[in-house]
Amino acid sequence: MSKSKTSPATASVASAKSAQGQAAAGKATEGRAIRETIESIAVAIVLAFLFRAFVAEAFVIPTGSMAPTLQGRHMDVVCEKCSYQYRTGASLENDGAGEVIATTCPICGFTMTLQKNLNANHRSFSGDRILVSKFAYEIGDPDRWDVIVFKYPGNAKQNYIKRLVGMPNETLRIRHGDIYSRPNDASADGDTGFRIARKPPTKLRAMLQMVHDTNYQSPELIQVGWPSRWQDWQTPTSPSWQVLDDGRRFQVEGAEGKTAWLRYRHLIPWDNDWDEIGLGRVPRLDRMGELISDYYAYNDGVERTGQFGGTSRRRAWGLHWVGDLAVEALVEVRSNSGELLLDLVEGGVHYTCRIDVATGEAILSADGGRRNFVGDDGVEVPKTLAKTAVRGPGRYRLMLSNCDDQLILWVNGRVVPFDGPTTYVPDRDVKPKWSPEDPGDLEPAGIGSAGADLLVSQLRLYRDVYYVSSNSRSRPEHDYDDYFAESDILKVFASPESWSSTPLFERRRPFAEFVMEDGQFFPLGDNSPQSKDARLWSPGGPDGWGSPPPHVRRDLLTGKALLVYWPHPWNAPIPFFPNFERMGLIR
Repeated sequence: MSKSKTSPATASVASAKSAQGQAAAGKATEGRAIRETIESIAVAIVLAFLFRAFVAEAFVIPTGSMAPTLQGRHMDVVCEKCSYQYRTGASLENDGAGEVIATTCPICGFTMTLQKNLNANHRSFSGDRILVSKFAYEIGDPDRWDVIVFKYPGNAKQNYIKRLVGMPNETLRIRHGDIYSRPNDASADGDTGFRIARKPPTKLRAMLQMVHDTNYQSPELIQVGWPSRWQDWQTPTSPSWQVLDDGRRFQVEGAEGKTAWLRYRHLIPWDNDWDEIGLGRVPRLDRMGELISDYYAYNDGVERTGQFGGTSRRRAWGLHWVGDLAVEALVEVRSNSGELLLDLVEGGVHYTCRIDVATGEAILSADGGRRNFVGDDGVEVPKTLAKTAVRGPGRYRLMLSNCDDQLILWVNGRVVPFDGPTTYVPDRDVKPKWSPEDPGDLEPAGIGSAGADLLVSQLRLYRDVYYVSSNSRSRPEHDYDDYFAESDILKVFASPESWSSTPLFERRRPFAEFVMEDGQFFPLGDNSPQSKDARLWSPGGPDGWGSPPPHVRRDLLTGKALLVYWPHPWNAPIPFFPNFERMGLIR
């Protein structure tokens, strides 16, 4: 049988055709890949624009009107005296109007000169970068206390970010730092129908402002004998509580039938105290303590401005007494019996939580049961009970707040549900009280033991946001209807014996009211003294006749602030290293 043969020439032609086919196929594949890549990029761009337009968008916070919840341009520093990390606003540096050259620590009160040439982290940082859900309000209505982004009614090209406090079809009242509302009703008159607007626990915790933290102690203050703010003030010569580790920890061995209190006094050093320490002298402490105020370290410091670089003190004194407080502690229970006590004072009234360490039962009372808690249904009870996770020896993180006329207890980060109301109706005009027998608001927070052995650490005291009741026609500095000099106000705050007679609290302080119609919302900044919010909007107000009315229409709402996805990166030791601590959801 013969075999067929292919000539070399035929084979060469076939090979060439095959190569040409492969090349053509390769070019076609390459062309498809390029086309698909271009299409993918185009689709990604379109989706990004659609996502930005309808779902979410990134924003940068420029100013500190929402501090400390959100940071605008600011300094992020560590106090050289007590090592507390805090933030100070630097919004004036946005447009080159000046620079912040010194800041004041909220814990120890020391004013620190910034070393910008030596410490890169003493230079200002840009504001938080946040992600805003633009879809949230397409499918639902905003909730009170949401952090919202909206178009400024006076300039629709300008975005504002504030906290929503006033809702449609209600009259809003700002009084003594709190928010009250009532439905718009022609029959309502005067004070009728107003109810306090209470923050949900998650919002409240996010909005609380730090007053003191025992983790941060200044060695210089300890050396000169500055008293620990937490101690047994009533029996200083034979205290039941031992102050350990320079005021970072406290211990008590419970005695049956005896209640021992560890209480807080607001004894923050003043500028002249630090001046004395700087000169090597022991400062003369001539005050028992002072009221906790709406002081914001974020607004305090020294600025250099002007053509010739003059300096000015950007002093944020804190001119309003804040009675809404929260106390937090890590408590190690070392006995099988006894009671652990938490106490907050406002207007001389003690709001107390007693926890049986054997059973975990908690009891809330107001003024020792002489005042009642009142539910929304009007039912009154003298005490309310709950079961907690406290069971015998162990370590427990506890927190008790008294804000917006409501007590809330957390154990290990969880809100404890009680079997009755924890809300109450205070006196019409609450003012601080003091007497030699009961220091009252001079010692506004305490932790105690009734027969229990306790070791307490990480004691922290917080205050609630205080909304200044300014409006477009009033003085923005403070709430008082009569003019009081700052020095007079501060003198009263540090003089407990004058609280019962001073006109600062006796005279009726004004309030501000705003009426919201259908589709109108009322926003305020968390940094109330430094927020250009709806309180000050009005034709003829501080911004002139071009100012908008004091509300935001629904069509101007951009969305709900969701999370801080990129806070400022550090300048040193690793440049551009993310500040992971501040990343998270916005409450």
